[in-house]
Amino acid sequence: MAKQTPTKRMTLYRLIEESSFESALLTPKANSSRTFTTHDLTVNGLPARLAIGGSNSQAKWASDIAALTGHDETLTNIVPGAVLLIQDKTPTIWALTWGTGYHMLDAEHIDFSFGPGIVARSALPTELKSLTKTVLDHRARVDRSSTPNGSTLRDLGVDGYGEVVSRIEAKAKISGLTVGDKVIQLRAAESLNLPLARSPKALVKDLATIQAVSRQPILAGLEGLEQLVAIKPKNSLVPKLEKRLADTLTSGEATKLGMSWPHERLDIHGTVASVKVTGLGDHKRRVFEQIPDINQVIEWFKDTPPESVTSKLKKVRIELHSEAEPEVGTLISSAVPLRRWLAFEIEESNQRFCLHDGNWYRMDNQYLARIDSRISEILSKKPSLELPPWGSEHEAEYNARAASACGGYCLDRKLIRTELHSRGGIEPCDIFVPPGILIHVKRGRSSADLSHLLAQALVSADALARDDHARAAWKKRIADESKDVVQDAQLDEVILAIGQEQPVSVQSLFSFTKVNLVKQYDLLAYLGVKVRVTSV
Repeated sequence: MAKQTPTKRMTLYRLIEESSFESALLTPKANSSRTFTTHDLTVNGLPARLAIGGSNSQAKWASDIAALTGHDETLTNIVPGAVLLIQDKTPTIWALTWGTGYHMLDAEHIDFSFGPGIVARSALPTELKSLTKTVLDHRARVDRSSTPNGSTLRDLGVDGYGEVVSRIEAKAKISGLTVGDKVIQLRAAESLNLPLARSPKALVKDLATIQAVSRQPILAGLEGLEQLVAIKPKNSLVPKLEKRLADTLTSGEATKLGMSWPHERLDIHGTVASVKVTGLGDHKRRVFEQIPDINQVIEWFKDTPPESVTSKLKKVRIELHSEAEPEVGTLISSAVPLRRWLAFEIEESNQRFCLHDGNWYRMDNQYLARIDSRISEILSKKPSLELPPWGSEHEAEYNARAASACGGYCLDRKLIRTELHSRGGIEPCDIFVPPGILIHVKRGRSSADLSHLLAQALVSADALARDDHARAAWKKRIADESKDVVQDAQLDEVILAIGQEQPVSVQSLFSFTKVNLVKQYDLLAYLGVKVRVTSV
């Protein structure tokens, strides 16, 4: 008989603080195919609860056979599973699962930051094997990267700004585990898969070791694993965060609440001439020249009961139109719920949380400090030319005057079309100053204005730097505008000109606006293009 090894790979969850044995387990429904029984016991003197059972499933392909052959037979299978809950002395509740046992856990009580957090504190920084990340500001974009020989976080595509890592596999060393000091393989998501002891006493010791690791500092080079943690919709924190949002919207004060463009969801194909708001329920026509500012939004909610705010944010939608008088045929983007336009930041339980694109995120304080440091560095760099002050005139009038003052050409609303932007085209810039300065201008009334400016500049500069068709169309546009005076337009510097009296500062920007600015700056710097920010 083969000798039993002292350890075996197991799947481990850590539950959030408010959890109990009762709340951690789902109650089997009477009509459900999943059943289990529970048994209270102890594991090396610690209170524990075992849930064990299975689910009956019918072969889905049996109906296909019946339809093709007339041979109808019921084929069923029982899939077993188990969960072992152990409460240590801290008191933290741990959950070990086997088979389909994870289906027995209530997802609302799972600590989703646990797995990546252990990897961030124990992995060998150059031995990361695979990861899955969600890139913020990109609709449904999930990137999966892997390397069989192991690599660094940066080599796997995590640049440290605006990315949520949800799954990761890495080699690690965790001193004090039963498995010993050898290098082990960790697989982390909402759970952690690793070798754990098979005896009660040693298992309890392993759990204490892992808990101690979770309290250690993040290892150098792995900071990106905890920069942002997506908060699951069923997390017990969400109701508190939603209440804070509702209270702010109905209080009449816009502290750390603003508007931000959900660009990837909009899929704009044309120039925005008007904005229509629907779903407020009062049958009033609301059409604006530009995105409503946050004070207007607060006005819509001043008489709304706080408990109705969440549902109202989903019903109210913002439409973008190509004409001043919006009609069915002038819609140039999908209608996006108001919730996805909001940017909101709050402190809760001594942690920073933010609402972005309709979802909640927890932000690491060290991560925020790194972003602020980068933004300070970016804002300290001066543009190569000075723009004239912007008074009360409309943006189009200012662009024409500024272009003349700088010896450039006004390209406001003058689009170029490429193979990738064939429907509505792209606006290369508002002002071009030869030989290679592109200036984007926006009145800085809100976070939304700056967010829009950043996205516009990035799409333009990225297309001109990477796309041969866009570059050819760009050079032709400049040649036409200059009457062939400029026949070889360059791309050397992008200036983001914000129309406001006070200089743009670290304190005046929302966190995700900062993230977007850092990403844009780094991307264009890689392409050899300087980015400068200035107030006019």
